Amino acid sequence: MKHVINFTLTAIFVYANDALKSTRKIFLTNTLKGLLLSAGLVGFSGTLHAEEVPRYTVEVIVFENYALRGWTEEHWPDEIELPITKDSTSIFTTGKRPLFIEHAKTSLDTVAKKISKNYRVLFHRAWIQNAIDTKNAPTTLIENTQEGGTQIVGTIKLYKTRFAHVEVDLEFEKAIPAKIREAFAENQQLALEDLPSHWRFNLKEARKIKEGELHYIDHPLFGVLVKVHKND
Repeated sequence: MKHVINFTLTAIFVYANDALKSTRKIFLTNTLKGLLLSAGLVGFSGTLHAEEVPRYTVEVIVFENYALRGWTEEHWPDEIELPITKDSTSIFTTGKRPLFIEHAKTSLDTVAKKISKNYRVLFHRAWIQNAIDTKNAPTTLIENTQEGGTQIVGTIKLYKTRFAHVEVDLEFEKAIPAKIREAFAENQQLALEDLPSHWRFNLKEARKIKEGELHYIDHPLFGVLVKVHKND
């Protein structure tokens, strides 16, 4: 009986010792993981997060419609809801959490070239980023200024729940063309002398997207082409 008790106690001790070692390993692994992430030494391309957060390549083309009728087709508000760019990660800032953006080669150059025959391409970039699994995912900041004061600024939000989703929130500012200043002032019910030199427009839309497909988001004065695909 004494031998049985001794054997049982020995087995319990060995089991407890192994469990303690395993617990220490888990603790050390989690601690190391936290330290590396907080120090920015490990991105989501590493093994610690590669399986948790998918990486997507996003390509965006923003183009201006040359047709002037869009200016007078409807009454445009003089005050618009501006994109919220605070806490966004610029596409020009690489390796910054939480999106860990990387530059990517564009694949829609032929499309952009065809568009430029009838439209003015304002922005064309491709980048790689994390796709967080929540609608409150962080946004990516895009911006560009062209000659004549034409400006695009806003955000692109990519998140992945069951499906991939893209939310576009852009502000487009452009000098009012001289050819339609009088017609635009009349359409806006403003005196010509009270009309500013530039006008701002906004485009805000959310869309569930299919990976690898080219999606078109329309506006009378400008448009957006978006394509995303998951990285292997």
